[in-house]
Amino acid sequence: MANAKCARVTGLALAVFLLLGISAAAQEDKAAAQIDAEKNEVKNFVLTTDKLDKYAAAVKAIRKAQNDDPALKKQMDDDNSRNPSNTIADSVTTIGKYPAITSALKGAGLPPRDFVVMTYTLINSAAAVHMKKAGTIKEYPDSVLPDNAAFVEKNYDRISKIFNGASDSPQAAPPK
Repeated sequence: MANAKCARVTGLALAVFLLLGISAAAQEDKAAAQIDAEKNEVKNFVLTTDKLDKYAAAVKAIRKAQNDDPALKKQMDDDNSRNPSNTIADSVTTIGKYPAITSALKGAGLPPRDFVVMTYTLINSAAAVHMKKAGTIKEYPDSVLPDNAAFVEKNYDRISKIFNGASDSPQAAPPK
């Protein structure tokens, strides 16, 4: 009888262990699928003059909100240092914690997700343009749409000014 009880407990423990393992694997698969989907979203985001106009207005409004409220900027910088966003979804969630930033984006006509995806697209495309100009690569990588590369080439100075508009900007400037 003790052996039967021990076998049931061992069987139950094994089943729980297997379920936890399957659950962890499913979570890893879900995370990998999310990362792939986000990479595709960045790759397939089409840059346009209208979007760049909205983006410039959004960056200007965000900088104004941070300049008007230095505590907000410090809080955002501290938050970013402690919890850097690794995904688009994380970045959008982080933006949502700051009503002034959400309002700045809304006022510019750019939803937070579009702002984040466009930031990644601009940086990714600008880096590829820079590498091609420098001779580091001969062809643009598959992660950059040729039309986006052409758009960045055409608007490189404007994009650089948007990213470098403030010396204390948390945004990374596209490489020259």
